[in-house]
Amino acid sequence: MFFFDVCARGRLETDETGLELASAEAAYLEACAAIPGLTAELLRAGDQAVGYSFVVTNEAGRVLYEIPFHEILGRS
Repeated sequence: MFFFDVCARGRLETDETGLELASAEAAYLEACAAIPGLTAELLRAGDQAVGYSFVVTNEAGRVLYEIPFHEILGRS
């Protein structure tokens, strides 16, 4: 089980549901794939993804990855 908390300019929005995935690597890829869609939602709401990141944790609460949106959006 992996959880995808969103850190937005120092404020953490906790993922209470999580996703059951095969591995930490699959969780990383899932987070990366979700970033463009979430960024589009932010833009439609009049916000920007500056300062946003995913904090991916396992079911024990251990932080596995922190993925700034700008790192994924900047890839070709």
